[in-house]
Amino acid sequence: MNPLFRHHAKQILLYILSGGTGAVVELTTYLLLLHWGTWYIGASVVAFVLSYITTFTLHKYIVFKKPDDFMKHLQRHFSVEMFNLLATNILLFVLVEHTALGEEWSKIITMGLGASWNFLLFKFLVFV
Repeated sequence: MNPLFRHHAKQILLYILSGGTGAVVELTTYLLLLHWGTWYIGASVVAFVLSYITTFTLHKYIVFKKPDDFMKHLQRHFSVEMFNLLATNILLFVLVEHTALGEEWSKIITMGLGASWNFLLFKFLVFV
Protein backbone atom coordinates (compact mmCIF):
# COMPACT_ATOMS: atom_id res chain seq x y z
CA MET A 1 0.00 0.00 0.00
CA ASN A 2 1.24 3.47 -0.85
CA PRO A 3 2.69 5.12 2.32
CA LEU A 4 1.07 8.48 1.47
CA PHE A 5 -2.33 6.83 1.11
CA ARG A 6 -1.79 4.93 4.38
CA HIS A 7 -0.91 8.20 6.18
CA HIS A 8 -4.03 9.96 4.90
CA ALA A 9 -6.25 6.95 5.55
CA LYS A 10 -5.00 6.78 9.15
CA GLN A 11 -5.47 10.52 9.58
CA ILE A 12 -9.02 10.37 8.19
CA LEU A 13 -9.85 7.46 10.51
CA LEU A 14 -8.50 9.39 13.51
CA TYR A 15 -10.47 12.43 12.36
CA ILE A 16 -13.66 10.36 12.19
CA LEU A 17 -13.02 8.93 15.68
CA SER A 18 -12.21 12.31 17.21
CA GLY A 19 -15.14 13.93 15.42
CA GLY A 20 -17.36 11.11 16.61
CA THR A 21 -16.23 11.76 20.17
CA GLY A 22 -17.00 15.46 19.77
CA ALA A 23 -20.37 14.60 18.22
CA VAL A 24 -21.27 12.36 21.16
CA VAL A 25 -20.32 15.15 23.58
CA GLU A 26 -22.33 17.70 21.59
CA LEU A 27 -25.43 15.60 20.99
CA THR A 28 -25.56 14.23 24.55
CA THR A 29 -25.21 17.72 26.02
CA TYR A 30 -27.81 19.11 23.61
CA LEU A 31 -30.35 16.38 24.38
CA LEU A 32 -29.82 16.68 28.13
CA LEU A 33 -30.29 20.44 28.01
CA LEU A 34 -33.46 20.03 25.90
CA HIS A 35 -34.73 17.51 28.45
CA TRP A 36 -34.10 20.06 31.22
CA GLY A 37 -36.12 22.68 29.36
CA THR A 38 -33.38 24.76 27.75
CA TRP A 39 -34.27 26.62 24.51
CA TYR A 40 -32.86 24.63 21.58
CA ILE A 41 -30.55 27.42 20.34
CA GLY A 42 -29.13 27.94 23.84
CA ALA A 43 -28.69 24.19 24.22
CA SER A 44 -26.93 24.10 20.86
CA VAL A 45 -24.46 26.83 21.85
CA VAL A 46 -23.58 25.21 25.20
CA ALA A 47 -23.21 21.80 23.55
CA PHE A 48 -21.01 23.36 20.89
CA VAL A 49 -18.65 24.88 23.47
CA LEU A 50 -18.10 21.52 25.19
CA SER A 51 -17.67 19.78 21.85
CA TYR A 52 -15.26 22.50 20.70
CA ILE A 53 -12.91 21.93 23.62
CA THR A 54 -12.99 18.19 22.99
CA THR A 55 -12.43 18.32 19.24
CA PHE A 56 -9.76 21.04 19.27
CA THR A 57 -7.68 19.01 21.72
CA LEU A 58 -8.12 15.76 19.78
CA HIS A 59 -7.51 17.36 16.38
CA LYS A 60 -4.43 19.27 17.47
CA TYR A 61 -2.62 16.52 19.36
CA ILE A 62 -3.91 13.25 17.92
CA VAL A 63 -5.26 13.71 14.38
CA PHE A 64 -2.94 16.34 12.92
CA LYS A 65 -0.13 15.93 15.50
CA LYS A 66 0.72 19.63 15.75
CA PRO A 67 1.79 20.28 19.37
CA ASP A 68 3.49 23.59 18.47
CA ASP A 69 1.93 26.97 17.64
CA PHE A 70 -0.92 26.61 20.14
CA MET A 71 -2.26 30.17 19.79
CA LYS A 72 -2.03 30.18 15.98
CA HIS A 73 -3.97 26.92 15.76
CA LEU A 74 -6.45 28.00 18.43
CA GLN A 75 -7.21 31.24 16.60
CA ARG A 76 -7.67 29.51 13.24
CA HIS A 77 -9.70 26.65 14.71
CA PHE A 78 -11.86 29.12 16.62
CA SER A 79 -12.50 31.14 13.45
CA VAL A 80 -13.60 28.07 11.51
CA GLU A 81 -15.76 26.92 14.40
CA MET A 82 -17.41 30.34 14.80
CA PHE A 83 -18.40 30.13 11.16
CA ASN A 84 -19.70 26.61 11.81
CA LEU A 85 -21.62 27.72 14.90
CA LEU A 86 -23.31 30.52 13.00
CA ALA A 87 -24.04 28.46 9.88
CA THR A 88 -25.32 25.39 11.75
CA ASN A 89 -27.49 27.40 14.14
CA ILE A 90 -29.08 29.32 11.28
CA LEU A 91 -29.76 26.01 9.57
CA LEU A 92 -31.00 24.51 12.87
CA PHE A 93 -33.43 27.41 13.29
CA VAL A 94 -34.72 27.03 9.73
CA LEU A 95 -35.17 23.27 10.09
CA VAL A 96 -36.87 23.46 13.49
CA GLU A 97 -39.15 26.36 12.62
CA HIS A 98 -40.00 25.48 9.01
CA THR A 99 -40.01 21.68 8.79
CA ALA A 100 -41.50 18.82 10.73
CA LEU A 101 -38.08 17.39 11.64
CA GLY A 102 -38.10 18.58 15.25
CA GLU A 103 -35.25 19.76 17.44
CA GLU A 104 -33.45 16.42 17.70
CA TRP A 105 -33.32 15.40 14.02
CA SER A 106 -32.59 18.96 12.95
CA LYS A 107 -29.53 19.00 15.23
CA ILE A 108 -28.30 15.65 13.89
CA ILE A 109 -28.62 16.91 10.31
CA THR A 110 -26.82 20.18 11.02
CA MET A 111 -24.02 18.39 12.85
CA GLY A 112 -23.55 16.04 9.89
CA LEU A 113 -23.37 18.89 7.41
CA GLY A 114 -20.85 20.76 9.55
CA ALA A 115 -18.65 17.69 9.90
CA SER A 116 -18.70 17.13 6.15
CA TRP A 117 -16.73 20.28 5.33
CA ASN A 118 -14.61 20.51 8.50
CA PHE A 119 -11.90 17.97 7.64
CA LEU A 120 -10.71 19.99 4.64
CA LEU A 121 -10.94 23.29 6.50
CA PHE A 122 -8.94 21.95 9.45
CA LYS A 123 -6.36 20.17 7.33
CA PHE A 124 -5.66 23.00 4.90
CA LEU A 125 -6.50 26.17 6.83
CA VAL A 126 -6.03 25.46 10.54
CA PHE A 127 -3.32 22.89 11.20
CA VAL A 128 -0.82 23.97 8.54
